[in-house]
Amino acid sequence: MGLLLLYLSGTSEAQNNQDCCLSYSKVRLPRGVIKGYTEQLSSEVCDISAIIFHTKNGMKACANPEDRWVKKHLLWLSHKLKKMSL
Repeated sequence: MGLLLLYLSGTSEAQNNQDCCLSYSKVRLPRGVIKGYTEQLSSEVCDISAIIFHTKNGMKACANPEDRWVKKHLLWLSHKLKKMSL
């Protein structure tokens, strides 16, 4: 797990200047480390569309919104949020 987080922090982390992802992480994040996400749209300030997953220990990982695993994680987070709001 430590190697995963080290990898995420150095490769595809959202950049501080505009907080834009410049590339996608090659690592599939386990659901258990994700606490939320932000959607980045290429139609705005940033060059690429991305899902920025926020992890429980404060890291950010940029993911391709078209990847199947990303869509599944977003669906899981949506269901989790619905359960919390009941």
